[in-house]
Amino acid sequence: MCGILAYIGREPAAPLLVRLLKKLEYRGYDSAGIATVIDSAIHMAKDVGRVDEIASHLDLTSLRGFGGIAHTRWATHGGVTPENAHPHLSCDGRIAIVHNGIIDNYKKLREELENRNHSFRSGTDSEILAHLLEDNYDRAGNEITAVSKTVQKLSGSYAFVALFRQNPDVIAAARKDSPLMIGLGDGENFFASDVGAFIDRTDRAVFVDNREIALINTQGFKVTDFNGVSLRKLPTDVAREVSDVSREDFAHFTEKEIHEQSQTINRALIQTPEKILAVSKELAQAERIYLIASGTSYHAALLGKIYLAKFARRVVEVSLSSEFRDLEEFLDDHSVIVAISQSGETADILEAVGIARQRGARVVALINAEESSLSRTCDLSLSINCGPEIGVAATKSFTSQITLLNFLASQMAQKRRNQVELEALSKKVDNILAQDKVVRRVAHKFNAVSDLYFIGRGVHYPIALEGALKMKELSYIHAEGLSAGELKHGTLALVTENTPVVALNPEDATYEETLNSVSELKARGARVIGVSNRVSTLYDDFIQIPSVPNDLFPIIEVIPLQLLAYYAALERQADPDYPRNLAKSVTVK
Repeated sequence: MCGILAYIGREPAAPLLVRLLKKLEYRGYDSAGIATVIDSAIHMAKDVGRVDEIASHLDLTSLRGFGGIAHTRWATHGGVTPENAHPHLSCDGRIAIVHNGIIDNYKKLREELENRNHSFRSGTDSEILAHLLEDNYDRAGNEITAVSKTVQKLSGSYAFVALFRQNPDVIAAARKDSPLMIGLGDGENFFASDVGAFIDRTDRAVFVDNREIALINTQGFKVTDFNGVSLRKLPTDVAREVSDVSREDFAHFTEKEIHEQSQTINRALIQTPEKILAVSKELAQAERIYLIASGTSYHAALLGKIYLAKFARRVVEVSLSSEFRDLEEFLDDHSVIVAISQSGETADILEAVGIARQRGARVVALINAEESSLSRTCDLSLSINCGPEIGVAATKSFTSQITLLNFLASQMAQKRRNQVELEALSKKVDNILAQDKVVRRVAHKFNAVSDLYFIGRGVHYPIALEGALKMKELSYIHAEGLSAGELKHGTLALVTENTPVVALNPEDATYEETLNSVSELKARGARVIGVSNRVSTLYDDFIQIPSVPNDLFPIIEVIPLQLLAYYAALERQADPDYPRNLAKSVTVK
């Protein structure tokens, strides 16, 4: 889940790398560093902290050279220390590398290298790449062959970029199961984990695929397979919209992205009719449908299951992508997998899709990043069209996912009225956002709590799960999403005097039963925050949402929960954009 970046061109590399590296901080922000090459010397600076902090106290922009590599880290192997920050150098300082992924066999390789008198400075798996390249570069004499011989020894998932002191005119890279792309500019070229890193410099990209090696210089690029055999790769023009990553007048990206939902919900409905028809036919003809996802997208999948059952009369299995292997034996060419992923780079999702393909299943992707690995490996895809989401905790991408799932299911059932109802939601969202002062007052009361519960029935249960996840991610309060119908089956044991419980209880078929559950909670001393379009004297605090058709309540009721988590984070002086220990795109298993 680290961010890797490289540049070679006509201007000083370090100032540009520092600026562009900030766009990759969503992938990790434990530590960061840069290495440049000039006058047959590699210059490196790295430390623990955010890019701006490190750039300031180490004066990163002063590093000389017209080619360089950069990295922002989410720690996997080795603690968060300056030594474990990237880049890493070979023993003699001739080669520097940055790496995203996990080298599974690094312990064995490290022992072999140490037996050959290699000396290690860090506790990471990544550093072995620099030492292997050092050995292989001596024997190979060129970058492509050195990388080829290196990757033959590796087991695991990785994308890495290497800088060579002896040849400052090229930068080399390799990829297996971690994202990597080339940006092609005018007399300058880039490597990056994400097109967003270089999109304001160029919109021409080459996607490095699995088991490929790439080399860039100021004139262009070269791509080979892992054996060094040249491959023909054509550039792709990518959407410029991914460069719009300013906070505008908002204090945080998370706040901005919550407020964008009045527009992004409608953008999820902008779909090519032919694509919707193709996906609808795929699902209608399938004998078995599996929705797979991770994290917030998994909660969207749970709602997708309900929508497909209600509207399209289809029985659907939902699986966490990390657990999907347990269903492998049921897959065949009559199965359809619907993979839901904001980034399209989630390692568990990509592995699950690989399993499905091996079994002959068809794959449909619901994605936000149309240039992602998932989009290039699926049979059909639909975009949620919500634009860049920088905040690590998903907000607008979730409502776009469930809007698209509702729209798809209703289209399969030919319920045209639903599109009109969905398009009318934007004004309802604005009404909810206008209540942010009410939500903030409620969040203030969470400042001293250690446990918080969210309850809901039916379509509201996945939203209870999502509300709890947002609260954990942003505020670090222990929170759980619970089925209101399961309270008597053990959960009530957790409720004591003043235990805060958020009850999702819009006025639909579940209203009275959930209100009965609220009454049971109140009898045991709970302090209940009601989220509903109908007030009740049982609520200690009340967050009002507008009335909408019953199946659309989840889309709007999650928004006050996002605000609640955001303001709770501010109350506890946590950074809502960059929660501790997390990264936006989970590209390692």
